[in-house]
Amino acid sequence: MDTIITLQIRNSGDDYEVYLCKTHEIAERIIRDWFSEYCTDNPTLEELDEYLWRNDIGYWQVNEEVVL
Repeated sequence: MDTIITLQIRNSGDDYEVYLCKTHEIAERIIRDWFSEYCTDNPTLEELDEYLWRNDIGYWQVNEEVVL
């Protein structure tokens, strides 16, 4: 079965934007580009997520969906 990666991403207070990606790596690149000002020390996605969540800056969710 084919799968697609869905990325929902937003800044705090804004609506989510949705991206459909072929790979997790593409989704990660979009996340790092979106929040580039917080990636100067090259944090892991877990560290970045924790920082953004703790400071109410932004959020994202990545899911893998089956394409029918």
